[in-house]
Formats: sequence, C-alpha cells, structure tokens
Amino acid sequence: MKSVKKNFRYLLLLSIGMFIINSVKSQSIKTNTIAIEWINILNKHDTIALTALYSDSTKLESPNWEGIKTGQAEVRETYSRYFTSTPDMQHEINNIIATDSAVIIEYAFYGTLLNPEQNTPEYMRGKKYKLSACTVMSVRNGKITKQQTYFDQVSFLKQVGFFNQK
Repeated sequence: MKSVKKNFRYLLLLSIGMFIINSVKSQSIKTNTIAIEWINILNKHDTIALTALYSDSTKLESPNWEGIKTGQAEVRETYSRYFTSTPDMQHEINNIIATDSAVIIEYAFYGTLLNPEQNTPEYMRGKKYKLSACTVMSVRNGKITKQQTYFDQVSFLKQVGFFNQK
C-alpha cells in the first residue's frame, strides 16, 4: 500500500511539474510570437497595428531620445516619425530569446534617411544606414508593458556623415 501511495504522489508531482513546464513553454511561445509580429508590423509601417501590441501604460526607452516615452500615443508618434524619416526602413531578425514574461530581439534595421526630422542637418538627407539593435520587452497579459531598445548611435552618425563635417 505504501508503494502505491508513493507512486501516486510521484505521478501527481510529475503531472503538476509537466503542467507548469507546459504552461511556461506556452507563455514563451506567446512572447516569441509577439516579437515576430512586432518585426512584421514594423516592416509594414502600420502604427495602428503596432500600437495594439502595447499596453495603455507601456514605457519605452532608447538612446535615440531623452527620457521615457509612456503610453500608446507615444508609441504611435515615435514610430510614425521613424517611418516618415526613413520610408524604406526594414527590420531583419537575427535572434529571439523568449521567456514567459519577457522577450529579447536581436535584429538589424536599415533604410535611407529621406525626410530628416526638424533640426536634422541637411547633409544627412539621402544617407543609407544599417544598424544592429537589441530590444528587450516585458510582456504581461499578451501586451508589451516595457520596451528598451539599444543600438550604436555612433555607428548611425558615421553612416549619415556626421563625422565628415568640417
């Protein structure tokens, strides 16, 4: 009888463990899917679909601006600026690391700076660039709640001619 109880406990613990593993694996697949969808939407330049991936109170950080951008309106405004300044911008995934509540995306993005933003020097207009980037996202309830993007700002400045100026 002891051996039956022991086997039952073992099977119960094993079942619970497998349930937890499958649940975490399922969540990792969901965050991985969000990452792929994010890149696909970026490549379509669809700010409405992009905004739908984020929570209402999402927080975005990047070396490309000062401070933290908060909320869906900031997501839409930020990416609209990028898509306007570089209308041929595209993204290519190099690697995705996903957990149940976070995803790290290593990718390249590239394009031609055709419509520089206000106060951007004219010599940057028409310059092509290609950068490696890494974005870390926190995900809760299927929405991006926090996003931190890293890329080499100096590499961008080199590619658009900043250091060639006298």
